[in-house]
Amino acid sequence: TSHEIEDFDLLRYLNHGGLPAIYLSEEPQEDLAGYVSLYLKEEIQAESLTRNLPAFSTFLDAIALSNGEEINMESFASDCGVSPITVKNYLQILEDTLVGFSLPGFRKTKKRKAISRIKHYLFDVGVVNHLCQRGLIQSKSELFGKAFEQFLIQEVRACLDYQRTIVSLSYWRSTSQFEVDLILGQKLALEIKATSLVQDKHLKGLRALKEEGLIEKYAIVSLDEEERTTEDGIAIYPWKVFLKKMWDRKIV
Repeated sequence: TSHEIEDFDLLRYLNHGGLPAIYLSEEPQEDLAGYVSLYLKEEIQAESLTRNLPAFSTFLDAIALSNGEEINMESFASDCGVSPITVKNYLQILEDTLVGFSLPGFRKTKKRKAISRIKHYLFDVGVVNHLCQRGLIQSKSELFGKAFEQFLIQEVRACLDYQRTIVSLSYWRSTSQFEVDLILGQKLALEIKATSLVQDKHLKGLRALKEEGLIEKYAIVSLDEEERTTEDGIAIYPWKVFLKKMWDRKIV
């Protein structure tokens, strides 16, 4: 995690991920390629977790391309050339080996109907970048935004695990397209935006969810330089401030 890395470089992390040997490597792309080939594919086969390595490799590439997106099991399975049951089994392999994790849809809203599909993430943004052949991620690009979102979600998960805080994690999206990136039980609704100036347009999802009165606190994490709070009580955190408060147990 960023908490453990001295002189943490966000852009380096978003490009190469947080595996220590790769983050610190002078040849991170080559080392990532070796890691994905050796561990993610061969080790999983060696453990007899899947007998059909070509199908699993196709699935792994597809799940990387769908990283952080909602998954429709039927269409996703069709794209991979396997059955929906096989996709569920493969997802379970990723979770059992700590290579991936899922966020279910938060479905408790009454005023707006919620979508129930899961989102799936691989455990490391560098691995995602390699499998998707993204190339170099530049600041302020769309890929930077996606990687930044995954980075924050991973950090929250790691912090909660380390502190042994048991809280369910989910995301919310309504059928009318309001969305909140991460919900921590009933404690916190969190939006993540790679913008240097949070504006009202970035808060629409949080405000729509806030109308339901289901969550204690609402916040957005961004590239802003100053911490502040909106008139309706939504906290705006620079990402470094947010993570420090998380590790200091001042958020949850």
